[in-house]
Amino acid sequence: MNNKRLHLCDFDGTLTRGDSFVRFLLFSVPMPQLLLGGFGLTFKFAGLLFSGKWSNAKGKAAVLSQFFKVKTLHEMTALGDRFCREKIPDLLRPDLLETLRNAHKMGEPVVIVSASPDIWLSPFCVAEGFDLLCTELEFEAGQFTGHFATPNCKGPEKARRIWAAYDLNLYEKIIAYGNSRGDAEMFELADEVFRF
Repeated sequence: MNNKRLHLCDFDGTLTRGDSFVRFLLFSVPMPQLLLGGFGLTFKFAGLLFSGKWSNAKGKAAVLSQFFKVKTLHEMTALGDRFCREKIPDLLRPDLLETLRNAHKMGEPVVIVSASPDIWLSPFCVAEGFDLLCTELEFEAGQFTGHFATPNCKGPEKARRIWAAYDLNLYEKIIAYGNSRGDAEMFELADEVFRF
Protein backbone atom coordinates (compact mmCIF):
# COMPACT_ATOMS: atom_id res chain seq x y z
CA MET A 1 0.00 0.00 0.00
CA ASN A 2 1.43 3.39 -0.95
CA ASN A 3 -0.71 5.43 1.48
CA LYS A 4 -2.12 7.50 -1.37
CA ARG A 5 -5.72 8.07 -2.23
CA LEU A 6 -7.07 7.41 -5.72
CA HIS A 7 -9.71 9.78 -7.10
CA LEU A 8 -12.11 8.47 -9.76
CA CYS A 9 -14.31 11.17 -11.29
CA ASP A 10 -17.05 11.01 -13.89
CA PHE A 11 -17.10 13.99 -16.26
CA ASP A 12 -20.58 14.83 -17.64
CA GLY A 13 -23.00 16.00 -14.97
CA THR A 14 -20.37 15.48 -12.27
CA LEU A 15 -17.32 17.60 -13.01
CA THR A 16 -19.49 19.56 -15.45
CA ARG A 17 -22.95 21.03 -15.23
CA GLY A 18 -24.73 19.19 -18.01
CA ASP A 19 -23.63 17.10 -20.96
CA SER A 20 -20.55 17.95 -23.01
CA PHE A 21 -21.51 15.67 -25.92
CA VAL A 22 -24.50 17.78 -27.01
CA ARG A 23 -22.56 20.99 -26.49
CA PHE A 24 -19.72 19.65 -28.65
CA LEU A 25 -22.20 18.98 -31.47
CA LEU A 26 -23.66 22.48 -31.20
CA PHE A 27 -20.15 23.94 -31.12
CA SER A 28 -18.67 22.02 -34.04
CA VAL A 29 -21.54 21.41 -36.48
CA PRO A 30 -23.28 24.30 -38.31
CA MET A 31 -27.00 24.47 -37.58
CA PRO A 32 -28.16 23.68 -41.16
CA GLN A 33 -25.98 20.57 -41.13
CA LEU A 34 -27.29 19.62 -37.68
CA LEU A 35 -30.90 19.86 -38.86
CA LEU A 36 -30.25 17.90 -42.05
CA GLY A 37 -28.19 15.31 -40.20
CA GLY A 38 -30.84 15.01 -37.51
CA PHE A 39 -33.36 14.05 -40.16
CA GLY A 40 -31.05 11.30 -41.40
CA LEU A 41 -30.44 10.09 -37.87
CA THR A 42 -34.15 9.39 -37.29
CA PHE A 43 -33.91 6.56 -39.83
CA LYS A 44 -30.73 5.17 -38.28
CA PHE A 45 -32.26 5.26 -34.81
CA ALA A 46 -35.45 3.63 -36.08
CA GLY A 47 -33.41 0.85 -37.68
CA LEU A 48 -31.54 0.21 -34.43
CA LEU A 49 -34.77 0.19 -32.42
CA PHE A 50 -36.70 -2.11 -34.73
CA SER A 51 -33.77 -4.52 -35.05
CA GLY A 52 -33.45 -4.70 -31.26
CA LYS A 53 -29.86 -3.47 -31.46
CA TRP A 54 -30.38 -0.09 -29.78
CA SER A 55 -27.99 0.94 -27.00
CA ASN A 56 -26.66 4.29 -25.81
CA ALA A 57 -23.29 3.37 -27.29
CA LYS A 58 -24.75 2.58 -30.72
CA GLY A 59 -26.82 5.76 -30.66
CA LYS A 60 -23.81 7.88 -29.75
CA ALA A 61 -21.67 6.22 -32.43
CA ALA A 62 -24.42 6.85 -35.01
CA VAL A 63 -24.46 10.56 -34.15
CA LEU A 64 -20.69 10.87 -34.39
CA SER A 65 -20.65 8.92 -37.65
CA GLN A 66 -23.39 11.12 -39.14
CA PHE A 67 -21.50 14.36 -38.57
CA PHE A 68 -17.81 13.48 -38.42
CA LYS A 69 -17.14 10.31 -40.43
CA VAL A 70 -14.05 10.64 -42.66
CA LYS A 71 -12.88 13.77 -40.88
CA THR A 72 -9.16 13.51 -40.34
CA LEU A 73 -7.48 12.96 -37.00
CA HIS A 74 -5.99 16.44 -37.38
CA GLU A 75 -9.43 18.00 -37.93
CA MET A 76 -11.00 16.14 -35.02
CA THR A 77 -8.11 16.96 -32.70
CA ALA A 78 -8.31 20.63 -33.63
CA LEU A 79 -12.08 20.65 -32.95
CA GLY A 80 -11.56 18.96 -29.59
CA ASP A 81 -8.77 21.36 -28.60
CA ARG A 82 -10.89 24.40 -29.49
CA PHE A 83 -13.93 23.06 -27.64
CA CYS A 84 -11.77 22.32 -24.61
CA ARG A 85 -10.34 25.84 -24.56
CA GLU A 86 -13.46 27.81 -25.45
CA LYS A 87 -16.39 25.92 -23.93
CA ILE A 88 -15.39 23.42 -21.24
CA PRO A 89 -14.23 26.04 -18.68
CA ASP A 90 -17.79 27.44 -18.50
CA LEU A 91 -19.24 23.96 -17.89
CA LEU A 92 -17.02 22.98 -14.96
CA ARG A 93 -18.01 22.89 -11.29
CA PRO A 94 -15.30 25.11 -9.72
CA ASP A 95 -15.45 23.55 -6.24
CA LEU A 96 -15.02 19.98 -7.46
CA LEU A 97 -12.30 21.00 -9.91
CA GLU A 98 -10.43 22.67 -7.06
CA THR A 99 -10.76 19.51 -4.94
CA LEU A 100 -9.28 17.41 -7.75
CA ARG A 101 -6.51 19.92 -8.43
CA ASN A 102 -5.53 19.92 -4.76
CA ALA A 103 -5.44 16.12 -4.74
CA HIS A 104 -3.22 16.15 -7.82
CA LYS A 105 -0.88 18.69 -6.18
CA MET A 106 -0.51 16.31 -3.23
CA GLY A 107 0.59 13.56 -5.60
CA GLU A 108 -2.69 11.66 -5.48
CA PRO A 109 -3.78 10.21 -8.84
CA VAL A 110 -6.90 11.79 -10.31
CA VAL A 111 -8.65 9.82 -13.05
CA ILE A 112 -11.44 11.13 -15.26
CA VAL A 113 -13.60 8.10 -16.11
CA SER A 114 -16.12 9.00 -18.79
CA ALA A 115 -18.31 7.73 -21.62
CA SER A 116 -17.53 10.92 -23.55
CA PRO A 117 -14.89 10.71 -26.30
CA ASP A 118 -11.19 11.33 -25.93
CA ILE A 119 -11.26 14.08 -28.58
CA TRP A 120 -12.11 16.79 -26.05
CA LEU A 121 -11.38 14.99 -22.78
CA SER A 122 -7.75 14.28 -23.64
CA PRO A 123 -6.67 17.94 -23.98
CA PHE A 124 -8.54 18.78 -20.78
CA CYS A 125 -6.79 16.01 -18.83
CA VAL A 126 -3.38 16.83 -20.30
CA ALA A 127 -3.80 20.46 -19.23
CA GLU A 128 -4.82 19.47 -15.69
CA GLY A 129 -2.37 16.58 -15.29
CA PHE A 130 -5.22 14.10 -14.73
CA ASP A 131 -5.30 10.52 -16.00
CA LEU A 132 -8.05 9.55 -18.44
CA LEU A 133 -10.17 6.46 -19.08
CA CYS A 134 -12.87 7.13 -21.67
CA THR A 135 -14.51 6.10 -24.91
CA GLU A 136 -11.99 6.39 -27.74
CA LEU A 137 -12.72 7.11 -31.38
CA GLU A 138 -11.39 4.83 -34.11
CA PHE A 139 -9.18 6.21 -36.86
CA GLU A 140 -7.85 4.33 -39.88
CA ALA A 141 -5.34 5.86 -42.27
CA GLY A 142 -5.79 9.13 -40.37
CA GLN A 143 -9.58 9.31 -40.85
CA PHE A 144 -12.43 8.80 -38.37
CA THR A 145 -14.24 5.57 -39.22
CA GLY A 146 -17.48 6.51 -37.49
CA HIS A 147 -16.89 3.80 -34.88
CA PHE A 148 -15.41 3.51 -31.40
CA ALA A 149 -11.96 2.00 -30.89
CA THR A 150 -12.95 0.94 -27.36
CA PRO A 151 -16.24 -0.08 -25.72
CA ASN A 152 -18.40 2.78 -24.46
CA CYS A 153 -16.90 3.64 -21.06
CA LYS A 154 -20.06 3.43 -18.97
CA GLY A 155 -21.45 1.15 -16.24
CA PRO A 156 -19.54 -2.16 -15.97
CA GLU A 157 -17.03 -0.96 -18.57
CA LYS A 158 -15.95 1.83 -16.21
CA ALA A 159 -15.06 -0.71 -13.52
CA ARG A 160 -13.34 -2.99 -16.02
CA ARG A 161 -11.19 -0.16 -17.37
CA ILE A 162 -10.26 1.00 -13.87
CA TRP A 163 -9.20 -2.50 -12.79
CA ALA A 164 -7.18 -2.89 -16.01
CA ALA A 165 -5.32 0.39 -15.45
CA TYR A 166 -4.78 0.39 -11.66
CA ASP A 167 -3.96 -2.06 -8.89
CA LEU A 168 -6.62 -0.85 -6.47
CA ASN A 169 -5.04 -2.77 -3.61
CA LEU A 170 -2.15 -0.29 -3.60
CA TYR A 171 -4.30 2.60 -2.44
CA GLU A 172 -5.20 3.48 1.10
CA LYS A 173 -8.49 5.00 0.02
CA ILE A 174 -10.47 5.20 -3.22
CA ILE A 175 -12.82 8.15 -3.68
CA ALA A 176 -15.39 8.22 -6.48
CA TYR A 177 -17.39 11.14 -7.79
CA GLY A 178 -20.42 10.56 -10.04
CA ASN A 179 -24.00 11.45 -10.80
CA SER A 180 -25.83 8.61 -12.51
CA ARG A 181 -26.61 4.91 -12.78
CA GLY A 182 -23.73 4.67 -15.25
CA ASP A 183 -21.37 5.28 -12.32
CA ALA A 184 -22.78 2.53 -10.08
CA GLU A 185 -20.05 -0.04 -10.81
CA MET A 186 -17.38 2.60 -10.25
CA PHE A 187 -19.00 3.47 -6.92
CA GLU A 188 -18.70 -0.17 -5.86
CA LEU A 189 -14.91 0.10 -6.10
CA ALA A 190 -14.77 3.11 -3.79
CA ASP A 191 -14.41 3.58 -0.06
CA GLU A 192 -16.07 6.98 -0.25
CA VAL A 193 -18.61 8.23 -2.80
CA PHE A 194 -19.73 11.76 -3.67
CA ARG A 195 -22.92 11.98 -5.74
CA PHE A 196 -23.85 15.07 -7.73
